[in-house]
Amino acid sequence: MKSRILVCVLVIVVLGICTQYGIADEFDWPRWRGPNGDGISMEADWDPEALHRGPKILWKVNVGMGHSNVVIKGKYLYTMGHEGLISDKVSEDTVYCLKVKNGKTAWQYSYSCISGKWGMGTQVTPVIDGSYVYTLSIQGDFFCFNAKKGMVQWKNNIVEDYDVQIPLYEFAGSPVIEGDLIILTANTSGIALNKNTGEMVWVSEKPPENLRLPYSTGPHYATPVLYEYEGKRCAVITSYVGVHSVEVETGKLLWSYKWEPFRAVQAADPLIFNNKVFITQYFKHNGSVLLDIGGGEPKVLWKNLNMHSEFSSPLMIDGYIYGVRGGPERRLYSYLCLDVETGEVMWEEDLRTREKQVRPNQVSLMAADGKLIILEDDGTLRIAEASPSSYKEISSGNVFGDERKSRSFWTHPVLCNSKIYCRNRAGDLVCVDVSK
Repeated sequence: MKSRILVCVLVIVVLGICTQYGIADEFDWPRWRGPNGDGISMEADWDPEALHRGPKILWKVNVGMGHSNVVIKGKYLYTMGHEGLISDKVSEDTVYCLKVKNGKTAWQYSYSCISGKWGMGTQVTPVIDGSYVYTLSIQGDFFCFNAKKGMVQWKNNIVEDYDVQIPLYEFAGSPVIEGDLIILTANTSGIALNKNTGEMVWVSEKPPENLRLPYSTGPHYATPVLYEYEGKRCAVITSYVGVHSVEVETGKLLWSYKWEPFRAVQAADPLIFNNKVFITQYFKHNGSVLLDIGGGEPKVLWKNLNMHSEFSSPLMIDGYIYGVRGGPERRLYSYLCLDVETGEVMWEEDLRTREKQVRPNQVSLMAADGKLIILEDDGTLRIAEASPSSYKEISSGNVFGDERKSRSFWTHPVLCNSKIYCRNRAGDLVCVDVSK
């Protein structure tokens, strides 16, 4: 009897220690927009008011030019960056494995590549699956690495090896893993590779060579979004034709919602919930649309101009959609909340009226524990309530303060284990402590 009591006491003590030091609540962020690909974290043990005293910066490192986001597993973080014109017109991409606690390099792997014609650097976010990390360059170089040691397991180039069309602004949609398959935004409705070998499993039709569409070669830039329908795993992938649903295992086209007219750019990810698909589109005159896919074919439930986004992907929280309004025709962004049933605006927070904003602005966001985590172009980080009643800011601060540094924070913020990661185009990766 005494031994049982002793065991119980020890278990309680161990659980207490785990809770105190966060061992019981450690989170990973293994892919673009988190574990579920929806930009929402289940993490709750962090301090939304932490920015009141100014962001507490744990570390800063430079990982090279680009917009690749971070992915995290345990004590390690992975991302990519680009160095232009190393020598004789040769450029170099580098894949980094950094230690979460201090930002120091655990390993890195560099390879020669062709500089993108738009000077954007790396754009695709890596994905972690088990003991491996997968990366894709803007020109189609695909690598599988051993996550701990950085050894290359396999590599290919999807453009040269599988006759895939390079998007006009090059590859930006991140890889998504389902079972043994890697699903990518490519061609008209995607491509799938075997994650163990890199070999092609299926590929969709290549856009026509003589495509007469301004600012497009056909493929788009959003990441595939997975869902289940009638017992089958499906993926929604966008291209110049429209929004396509394909069977993950075979690539079979299940349905399409065609753009009117054909669309040049789609970077924001679709939202999928309750047999519905929400798409916020690139141009103001396209706005957004909610589709019902419960009957197999897409049916428009509502369509309006209330939300449109150049690249920031929206969030769904408790029946409301949170996102931004802004794009090529309206460079100054605002945050807003839509009622998913009607598409009506619940509230809108205009950056110009709040702080007399005069410079162009981009905005991206994620959510955790009923809070919005918002990152603006100039490095301003904001935390607000995810409430349909009004915009309620909790705390804010600039991750660069008054430093005279390049800004352009276009990459979505990431919260993982009470740290928020912010990355700018110049490759400055900042780790902000928001622990209690």
